[in-house]
Amino acid sequence: MSVVVHDGIPIDLALRLLWREATREGVIEKLEEIRYFVPRTNVTHISRKKWAKMKKRRRQASRKAQK
Repeated sequence: MSVVVHDGIPIDLALRLLWREATREGVIEKLEEIRYFVPRTNVTHISRKKWAKMKKRRRQASRKAQK
């Protein structure tokens, strides 16, 4: 990532160019991935919770259908 800035360019314009380059290359997303590390157990817990919710809804629907 690089931005060429000359003497005549205002600082706010140079920062805008730098921000545009950073968003184009996805630097912000990479930094957030590094900063907020999510352990594997948390991912497993979330997926199991989602499946348990689906199973619960299916069981409730089958009970309602039997009545």
